[in-house]
Amino acid sequence: MNIYFRKLLLFVLILIPSISFPQNKISTNVVSKQFLNKKLLTIERDIYYQTNGKLVTHYIRPEEYFLVTNSFGEARVYNPKTNEVMLLNEKSMSSRNELIYSFLTNEYHDFGLLDLGFKLQNQKKEGKRIIKTFVSQVSKTDKISKIEMVYENTLPIYSAYFDKKGLLVRKVYYDKYQKFNIFTFPTQITEISYISANDSIVKRDVYSNVQVNKHSFNNLFDYQIPSSAKLVNPINMPK
Repeated sequence: MNIYFRKLLLFVLILIPSISFPQNKISTNVVSKQFLNKKLLTIERDIYYQTNGKLVTHYIRPEEYFLVTNSFGEARVYNPKTNEVMLLNEKSMSSRNELIYSFLTNEYHDFGLLDLGFKLQNQKKEGKRIIKTFVSQVSKTDKISKIEMVYENTLPIYSAYFDKKGLLVRKVYYDKYQKFNIFTFPTQITEISYISANDSIVKRDVYSNVQVNKHSFNNLFDYQIPSSAKLVNPINMPK
């Protein structure tokens, strides 16, 4: 190895740790309305997501609390009214489950189903739409055995979930897409879950005030739970 190459290699090795990639920050307000048993439940929250995996969710109503989590599912739930915090560590709490992540990373092409034990069984074209069918390769006791995804202009517009008996148990509609400077995102999600032959739960999420990298004076992205917060067991946390 000649001297010039050694110097070049040393320079690269020194430079690599200092290389940093731009962190995108996305915030949005979400109002969720769920209709069940002739009752309407409204939940409002502000989401602060960073592409390093940190996610801060500020629930505003019906009760105020903060959820701080990362891509590993290491989550903390803080109740500012009681100054209590509980710790959770579950895959379901991962920030990758936030819808924004799927559209930022183009994961909406399969919504991570391949990593969850599904395989692409069929793909067909009907007019301008592409229909993908995924089947579960997990245990037969798994609740969902098949998922159909419908795409138009490469974006998902509808998905249907079937149980192991082939019955439709859930439908999701992706509507009102808006294009932002780094991604395209559906600002209205409607879910219909069938809990029995004669009953269902209808839930609609409306995203508004989506901001991308426009947060010079917003410190909620780096929100820290007070060190004085009392640690409580999850089953004791007030609802």
